[in-house]
Amino acid sequence: MLILALAVVGLLVGPLLGIIVDRAVERERPEPHHRCRTCGESLGIKSLVPVLSWFSRCPTDAGHRNLRYPAVDILTAIAFAVAGLRFDWTWQLGPYLLLFAALVVMSVIDYETHLLLDILTWPSLGVGVFLVLVLSGVNGYEEGIWPAIIGALVYGIIMFLAYRAYPPGLGMGDAKLAPTLGLFLGWLSTSPMGAVRLVFYALIVAMLGAGLLGLLLRVVKVNDREAELPLGPALALSAVVMIAVSDSILSDLVS
Repeated sequence: MLILALAVVGLLVGPLLGIIVDRAVERERPEPHHRCRTCGESLGIKSLVPVLSWFSRCPTDAGHRNLRYPAVDILTAIAFAVAGLRFDWTWQLGPYLLLFAALVVMSVIDYETHLLLDILTWPSLGVGVFLVLVLSGVNGYEEGIWPAIIGALVYGIIMFLAYRAYPPGLGMGDAKLAPTLGLFLGWLSTSPMGAVRLVFYALIVAMLGAGLLGLLLRVVKVNDREAELPLGPALALSAVVMIAVSDSILSDLVS
């Protein structure tokens, strides 16, 4: 029931995240509606109906609403369901729901624009550090603080060095996102070794996933430029996967 309830919550939250996606790149003030991706006209409050609102048409140019909007709804529902499956009714559920929501927003923006915005990456890290410090203390989970910090440092340093070594293949935004992912990955472990293991597994899965998808796109696209794939969505997806299976990965480690 929790997983189903969170999937429904994800569907309802999705339209709100879609508004953030729509406005963040231009630094525009969020408004309670979507807008047509073709003509820019407001689609009204009805556009916030999850998924089903896509089947209606823009009143100005009669075009369908962009597929981005239902995609965000569905991705959020899946991410929230994964969080419920992993954490159940524990105190860690809330922080990871916030993380997954942020990752949906950043992934969609990065996919469309090849940008990971400072206005999203740095606040995500700041909120993450706050949650780790406060919630760990409140819930008697102090042993998770250092692994979280180590995870953030390891992932951040690796991605920064990769960016410096090969800037054309990696954006600085990816390096800025990495500490947040490492922080939340490391927080799942009570040992530094567990944090490092989760970070490296997540990095391997991200590289393999991005490589396979990039190869597929190059096969189906005529123009190589169109086949370029930003790394941010792969980093986000690999982190979600590692969070979901972290119990199995860490089962052989002694706290």
